[in-house]
Amino acid sequence: MGSPYKRVVVKISGNALFAFDGAAKEIETDDLLTNLLTQLKTAQQQGVQVAVIFGGGNICRGNQMASCGVKRTTADNIGMLATVINSLIIRERLTKMGAPCVLLSAFLVGNMAKAFEPFTAARDLEAGNIVICAGGTGNPFVTTDTAATLRAIQLDANALIKLTKVDGVYDKDPNKFADARRFDSVSYDYALENQLKVMDLSAFSHCKHYNMPIHVASYHEADVITRIVNGGNIGTTISNEVMDDA
Repeated sequence: MGSPYKRVVVKISGNALFAFDGAAKEIETDDLLTNLLTQLKTAQQQGVQVAVIFGGGNICRGNQMASCGVKRTTADNIGMLATVINSLIIRERLTKMGAPCVLLSAFLVGNMAKAFEPFTAARDLEAGNIVICAGGTGNPFVTTDTAATLRAIQLDANALIKLTKVDGVYDKDPNKFADARRFDSVSYDYALENQLKVMDLSAFSHCKHYNMPIHVASYHEADVITRIVNGGNIGTTISNEVMDDA
């Protein structure tokens, strides 16, 4: 059975990538990044059009830099550059794996990446390339979650997949409350009304307005991308449907 999705955008936290101490060394000992990239390639080979966005938190975090006295706009610009650095390495890794890919940036970075433009990006996807979207939105005061939402809407994707260290959406912080409840599915209205913390509220609002479902799952889950694009029930699905959020 084929995938229920023709086109998806996958947002992967920078925490799943590599540590920078003079070289890009994988953070995890279980080849986490290699496994995730292999799953992107597998989805592509199944005929799913895949765009991917990586966070930059493994290099720096704009909000933390701002708290140390760096002007917020400067801190956010540095954070966006961090996503470009990550994306350059990801392009190299995917190419070595034999997965055709292109790197598009929200802002010009010399000859290192083409500028993101929705029509061109869609053609790249249709040609069988994994499209790596770097640079966030190109504007400060905006998270990579919002950037992923924007790209999913611009590319007319069928779903947004958000992979993070948390295995879904909870009614409260599972690290603080032993009785925290994880939702299998939740509506955007509930997420907005209860200000669930898994994504910023502007990202939720955009997805609600454009009816873009989000799958939230852990990047540690075995074959998480492969299973989601093939219709597996993993983590939490957020959509406009009223589900188990009562």
